[in-house]
Amino acid sequence: MQNKTLNQFKNLLKFSGTFNIVSAFLLIFPIIYEHYLLFFNKINFALGLGGQAVSIPTNPLNALLINTAGIDLVLIGAVILVVSKNPLKNRTIILLNGIGRLLFAIIIAYYVFAEDLIRIIIIFGLIDVIISIGFLYFLKKTK
Repeated sequence: MQNKTLNQFKNLLKFSGTFNIVSAFLLIFPIIYEHYLLFFNKINFALGLGGQAVSIPTNPLNALLINTAGIDLVLIGAVILVVSKNPLKNRTIILLNGIGRLLFAIIIAYYVFAEDLIRIIIIFGLIDVIISIGFLYFLKKTK
């Protein structure tokens, strides 16, 4: 296998892990996550994208679940960064992450189109679809 292909694969994995960490980090912290979510409302409506605005949960359990999701997404990003050092030995983890990203994109599509969630969230789903396609491409190419 070409060294160039392996380096491209590693770079995609590093991007993927970093994307998870950066995009989810602020969800971890009580109160801060509220400002982060409201920021998406501002961008969405400034661009005129429509959809129902994100509201901040009033139930502490719902807030806890958002914080927990942030922790989980950051940890998944960290795992992918570790895996990027040797993707050939970690093919199953990469495949499972790609499948999870595709599932996440499908769930985003549901909430945007069926529940009228703000449209800016589609960007996260599209990025995850592109990453997943890249994972599948490199997994096949590095067999």
